[in-house]
Amino acid sequence: MEPACDDLSLYVIGGRVKSAAAALDEAEAAERVGLGRLWLSERYDLKEAGTLLGGMAARTSRLRLGTAALFPGSRPPILTAALGATMHSAFGPRFTLGLGRSMGAYIRNANMRAISFQELQDYADIFRRLWRGETVDYDGPIGTFTQLHMADTYDGPAPQIYSVMLGGPKACKVAASPLFDGVYLQPFMTVEAVAQSVAWIREEAERIGRDPATMTICAPMISAPELPDEQARAYMHARMVTYIGQPGMPENYERLNGWEIARMDPVRQHPMFAQDPERIDHNFHRSQLLEVANLVPDEWMYATSLTGSLESCVAKMQQYKDAGADEISFYGSTVAENAALVGAWRAAKGVPA
Repeated sequence: MEPACDDLSLYVIGGRVKSAAAALDEAEAAERVGLGRLWLSERYDLKEAGTLLGGMAARTSRLRLGTAALFPGSRPPILTAALGATMHSAFGPRFTLGLGRSMGAYIRNANMRAISFQELQDYADIFRRLWRGETVDYDGPIGTFTQLHMADTYDGPAPQIYSVMLGGPKACKVAASPLFDGVYLQPFMTVEAVAQSVAWIREEAERIGRDPATMTICAPMISAPELPDEQARAYMHARMVTYIGQPGMPENYERLNGWEIARMDPVRQHPMFAQDPERIDHNFHRSQLLEVANLVPDEWMYATSLTGSLESCVAKMQQYKDAGADEISFYGSTVAENAALVGAWRAAKGVPA
């Protein structure tokens, strides 16, 4: 087992899957090559978070595990609090609860309602109070709870809570609250966009009297080191197609990255999506999007992803670290495909093997 690189993580089995079993093997492999953490995004079909996190934790010993994201409205608060407490009780304090407001179209498809930033904070506050053993009375936008409590609590550190968000100024301001320990940003952000989000977070932290160093910033990056270009493009461009198809995401990338929204129109207006343009990610597997993916501008993808030689990938990772990212999360690929890059990063940092 290689020494852990605590500033490296991987987003496991991203997107739609035909079997979730791969997540368990990926957890073992991640611990073996020295990744510090795996992030799992829940889907309401074959990727229920509690089931997979328990299996992943049972097959590892030191690997940290987190959700990126879990939509808090998917469960009554007591169940999410129980998930965190049970993970720590059964497997030790390795779990991070990443909470996100999710995508509007995806939430509607699951027959749930969107939540506000205030509700996101209310959920985080309730979880923290329950983990402390408090009894919670709450009457607000997420419901009415009387004498909500946990009869037994974990005798140790509570799970950390991260805000999983897009990096805009309002989300960054909310994330700087003491309710959150860190942030998991969105993929495909430029170095400049990450630096701006970090600045917003730090400015708000200082304004409210919080030490900005207590906030961890995780930047996910599509990672395809030394892979054939066709495969790299499948990881980068095809994934971007699913983001462009989400309502509001093109506008978000225009605001944060300065990308011209009109250049996304050929993807959004492709005949393939005419019947259901808001649910590309729900209706298609990545392998079905390769032709449309050719319409995504190359310069956007290569500038915000890890491709090419190990040396070039390490150099780009350092650029994002210099922009304020504390953790780089490999996104869209497997542990095996990133093993050499983990070793190269370790060597560049002088971490002994």
